[in-house]
Amino acid sequence: MRTHTFKISFVALLCLILAGCLSFGPLKYRQVKMLKKEGFVLTEEGWSLGLPERLLFDFNKADIKSENQREIVRLANQLNKYDLQKLKVVGHTDDIGNPEYNQKLSEERAQSVSSIFIHQGFKPNNVTVIGRGASQPFVPNTSDENRANNRRVTIIIFFFFVIF
Repeated sequence: MRTHTFKISFVALLCLILAGCLSFGPLKYRQVKMLKKEGFVLTEEGWSLGLPERLLFDFNKADIKSENQREIVRLANQLNKYDLQKLKVVGHTDDIGNPEYNQKLSEERAQSVSSIFIHQGFKPNNVTVIGRGASQPFVPNTSDENRANNRRVTIIIFFFFVIF
């Protein structure tokens, strides 16, 4: 009888451990599935989606090309639908020009994207805007094409762990 109770306890403990291994932190499985489908990857900052291929800024511009605005609206609606409403919007530039100017331009790029999310119902205090200038290139700034890819915005879904 004692061995039978031990086996049941062991199996129950094993099930709890395995369930913990399948956890995605505070996110639900359906949220993670949607993020992966949209192209987000898990990084140390949170679930991250770089938009260089989908959202290219022209040289020296912070305006979002009109053909890409619809895609950002669609993404904002998806994130809202899955209750993923805390995000960082991080702007980047290429390496041409003054570092202070590039820093300001990267902030303006992030602000352009964040304004679309806010217009789609995100609370302004849940959207953090960050500019990183040319400090984190996606690819080396060795060609016009690479520089265009570095003029980008990254969307990061972040969450907080609450410890009592």
